[in-house]
Amino acid sequence: MRSGDTGSVRESNVGNRVDGHVVGAVVQAGTIDRVVLYPPPQENVLPVPRQLPAVLSDFAGRADEVEALDGFLPPDRDDGGGEPVVVVMDGTAGVGKTSLVVWWARSVEHRFPDGTLFVNLRGYGPSAPVEARLALASFLLALGVAEERVPADLDAQVALYRSLLAVRRVLVVLDNAASAEQVRPLLPAAAGCAVVVTSRLVLTGLVITESARRLALDLFTPGDALWLATRVVGADRAAKEPDAVAELVRLCARLPLAVRVASSRVAAHPHTTVADVVDTIRDEHERLDTLSTTGDDHSAVRTVLEWSYSWLAAEHARTFRRLGLHPGTEFSVQAVAALAGQDHRTTLRHLEVLADLHLVEPVARGRYRIHDLLHVYAADRARLDDTDIERLASERAVLGWYARAAVEADQLVFPGNVFPEPISAETPGSSVMGDREQALAWLTIEHTTLQAALRHAERHGAHREVMAIASAMRFLVMSSRALWPARMQAESRGLDAARACHERRFEALFLLRRGDTLQQMGNWDASDKDLRAALAIADGLGDPGLRGDALIGLGLTRVLRKRFVDAEPYYREALPLVRGLRGGYVEAVVHTNLALITIRLGRPHEALDHAERGLALRRVIKAGDGIGYALHDVARAHQALGDHHAAVKACEQALAEFHAYAGSESYTATTLEVLADSLLHLGDTVAAQQCLAEAVEILSRLGDSHANTLRGRLPLTEQPPTHPHDDQTRS
Repeated sequence: MRSGDTGSVRESNVGNRVDGHVVGAVVQAGTIDRVVLYPPPQENVLPVPRQLPAVLSDFAGRADEVEALDGFLPPDRDDGGGEPVVVVMDGTAGVGKTSLVVWWARSVEHRFPDGTLFVNLRGYGPSAPVEARLALASFLLALGVAEERVPADLDAQVALYRSLLAVRRVLVVLDNAASAEQVRPLLPAAAGCAVVVTSRLVLTGLVITESARRLALDLFTPGDALWLATRVVGADRAAKEPDAVAELVRLCARLPLAVRVASSRVAAHPHTTVADVVDTIRDEHERLDTLSTTGDDHSAVRTVLEWSYSWLAAEHARTFRRLGLHPGTEFSVQAVAALAGQDHRTTLRHLEVLADLHLVEPVARGRYRIHDLLHVYAADRARLDDTDIERLASERAVLGWYARAAVEADQLVFPGNVFPEPISAETPGSSVMGDREQALAWLTIEHTTLQAALRHAERHGAHREVMAIASAMRFLVMSSRALWPARMQAESRGLDAARACHERRFEALFLLRRGDTLQQMGNWDASDKDLRAALAIADGLGDPGLRGDALIGLGLTRVLRKRFVDAEPYYREALPLVRGLRGGYVEAVVHTNLALITIRLGRPHEALDHAERGLALRRVIKAGDGIGYALHDVARAHQALGDHHAAVKACEQALAEFHAYAGSESYTATTLEVLADSLLHLGDTVAAQQCLAEAVEILSRLGDSHANTLRGRLPLTEQPPTHPHDDQTRS
């Protein structure tokens, strides 16, 4: 029957051979519709290998990384030129390297018509890493090589493997690699192929010798982590507890594995709330246990982290454990050296090894960070592997280091107003602070860690370390107002520590410090209470200088409340008590405030005298930004006397001092306002407007509400106010 003939039939001739082909009949409604000729079956025909594991149905985020992977693939080409694409993706344990690469490989495998090869090289896990020859043998079998024809010799395997791929377009995924040496034999040489390698180790060797493109995988973004938690928990349940879901993500450190485990715990128990699970993982000592009770080692957070830890040499493992005893999750090489009791060079080398394994992350020159769950795990390993004596010694060493470094920084930032040292001068400190600018930068970078160290020292009863660190937190007055409550809390801790070790003088000093902070926050009554308590201690100790400090503080409260008549007696009483105190610094402060008071009380000639006395004292003691403060006072006095040319000159000199002195932004803004007013009196409206605009920008950055007042004066169309906003000059 010819193709196309139709007719009634009783039997099909499917399976008969015609001219060496199998005749296939398509039967419909009892008739033969057409005949199709198929080629004869071949023996041992293998399908195109597609070895990728299943993808996660709720794969989340990673848009930037997916875009980067897509960009690494070259456009389709048939000329065989070029080299194969090799991409190395590295990241810490549980960060989702395999999930991302498998999901991406699924999305692009249509571009590789000859197959997708996949192997878990078991670089980090309960078993030994897979040898390259075993991985190659499995690939050769998948590519159609008969088992008896697979060479035993590794070089012969590599040659055959690369020969087969030379005429094919294959995507190769080498997951969980232990080293560059394990990977190299598995790399094809054909331009049509692409390889993606995942590892916890930074495989620098492949980047250098194989021109591999490196892609480091970080923790989830907050948005991606929240999306995953919501998807796993269920949108309805998550919507009922949005705060608990956000806290769950935070406690899981945005580590994808941990977020998935914790969220799955909620999803698996319909009667468990998200808040219930959050409560079980809030305690650091229980968090790893809760995130590791999955029944599957591959999804247990503790087990996954242990696979990385087990690869460390003993000396590197010890340094890693010490990081768990650090009070914070970001640290300098110097701090870790103190913590581990080793020299700087050794510590740096150890941190570089840990960074290559993604157990820590470099964040700046000489600074590293460890994510929260690794920090908890390191502390857990220290508890298991080190003695109580070893742990206590490390903790006290690092707290002592931060205390000494904080004292050194504070003395550089406030050279004219040095706080007595609560700790031994022999305690090792920082070697990275050479001047005031570096000290202020160090305090700014470290302030979060210093707060953690403060709490840590308090828990350990390290009272002198608490006082030392708390005393250095006064630098926060130079920062945004949002940070001032942290300064007050630190000073409260310092006060408690002073009382705990019966140090009455330090108790008075912290009362003075906290009283000053409360003043700046506008809490007048609480400030006066602290200052009067300090005054009582000073009288009990018979310390006239301490009494003078307390009187100055009480006077300043009245200045800030614009009660100048009430403020003046406090400063008049304090002046003879503080003459020569701290090299003349405190006396200069009194003259500064008396200059302000007498200006406001309409005695400008007296104000100029006080301002010039303060300036002379500050120049003798070389008080840095204090010279700028004094010049600012001189400018105000000249302005009050109507001598605006002299006021402008003094303001310009003050600004030069402030610009050379880090941390003087608020005083710069105040001086710019004074300068603008005198320039306006002299008719230079353009320059005055520029000064006010700069002051607004500075105050806005500092969160000072006076920025709104100044902004309301722009553009300048009226005479300057009689009394500019300059009551803060006190130091």
